Amino acid sequence: MSDTGGGHRSAARAIAEAMDSLRPGKYRFEIVDFLASCAPFPLNRSGRLYRPAVTYVPSLWRWAWHMSDDPRRMALFLKLLTPLAEGGFIRLFRRKRPRAIVSVHPLANHLAIRAMRRLGEPIPMVTVVTDLVDAHAFWFCPEVDLCLVPTEQARARALAFGFTSDKVKVTGLPIGLEFAEQPARKGLREKLGLREVLPIVLVVGGGGGIGQVFEVAEAIAKAHLPAQLLVVAGHNRRLRRRLEAVKWEIPIRVFGFVDNMPELMHASDVIVTKAGPTTICEALACGLPIILSGAIPGQEEGNVDYVVRGGAGRWAPTPEEVVAILEELLTPGGNGVAQMRRNALRLARPGAALEAARLIVELAEGNRR
Repeated sequence: MSDTGGGHRSAARAIAEAMDSLRPGKYRFEIVDFLASCAPFPLNRSGRLYRPAVTYVPSLWRWAWHMSDDPRRMALFLKLLTPLAEGGFIRLFRRKRPRAIVSVHPLANHLAIRAMRRLGEPIPMVTVVTDLVDAHAFWFCPEVDLCLVPTEQARARALAFGFTSDKVKVTGLPIGLEFAEQPARKGLREKLGLREVLPIVLVVGGGGGIGQVFEVAEAIAKAHLPAQLLVVAGHNRRLRRRLEAVKWEIPIRVFGFVDNMPELMHASDVIVTKAGPTTICEALACGLPIILSGAIPGQEEGNVDYVVRGGAGRWAPTPEEVVAILEELLTPGGNGVAQMRRNALRLARPGAALEAARLIVELAEGNRR
């Protein structure tokens, strides 16, 4: 994986957790940031550029994403990048001697395959695509042994890039096993110190705290909606400090990066988030209605249509539109939230990590025999 967005690491952890639940104590898992570990300076620092790029120059990011989403341009880019990173991959594989390799990042697939070809060792390799709908060309390397995708749309994309149908499986996007549980909401709210009588709106911006998190929270508070807010700033310390400096008009709790997101989601009535695939799939598994307040150009734009068409959420690109939808959903006697909950659970694939783990274990153990 690589820390270009929080979803890659989340998927890697979910797969490792699920594999360990299937084969307790049998395997050791290592989650490796391949850019930081295998690429030379300054490429090994490039992961740090992702959040500033999608936050401050989204139009440039959109251009780069669409421009590179082409097999010929991808081949040219790989021709330039492979000599720089191949040696690091070879050293990594020689040192670790893996039973199997699982890639949850688009750039890792082709580079790892080229390194294995140089080594001459047939290590089974699996790609787990973590873009929900609009999967970039870099995800698809037909030389891998198996490609696991989250949706039928992503499967169609894999087939278009040369995969045979037997190599592509729709498993859903791997998320932590706790999201599939359905704990009592009243008990969770008591545990979290929340008011039982007020609806809870969870506002997040992914692990990086990207998007209009502050503006959305501010608009909800100024509208004096009958709700309490949970706002997660993720790794964005500046955002957290800014949130904590405000005297809010409605009850609010501000968090940094959290490891209890399943509890926060299960306790909430509605989530407001950018269209990150991991957060979407976690919310769907919790039956949590989704208001999408933004999308990273390129890879997240198709996620909006997926959620809205599925009836599990609404699109609200401005804080004012977020407030208007919340006013509608939180009106006593309405059935909007209940219907969106049902639709979310219908779209959800809470067992995606277990299904991915089962296929990876079968591949690894079949290779050993």
